[in-house]
Amino acid sequence: MSEASWMQAFDQAFYGAFAAVVGTLDATYTPPPGGPGSAVTVQVLKDVNVEQFGEDGAPIAFHAVVLTFRRQQVEPATRATVTVGGQTYTLAQHIGGDDSLSRWSVRA
Repeated sequence: MSEASWMQAFDQAFYGAFAAVVGTLDATYTPPPGGPGSAVTVQVLKDVNVEQFGEDGAPIAFHAVVLTFRRQQVEPATRATVTVGGQTYTLAQHIGGDDSLSRWSVRA
């Protein structure tokens, strides 16, 4: 089993266990306008009040909402929308991830 396969299996199990405790993690991902594909149900983790710093290293922080996607389910794209818990967000900037997960800063 490759490292990427192991990470994907681990994240799938983690998301399942986490959802069993807190309730559904389901969200609706809709590709950006003009993008390929159609809306799909995905699982996301939503972090609120995440402190982020600008890319220029300035000591000015702002608070953001960050969504973490399982890449097995979708490869997120800028300007796509995600509806989770009745709130719709627009994907603004990819801020990190690995072979299994993709983290995005979003706008409400």
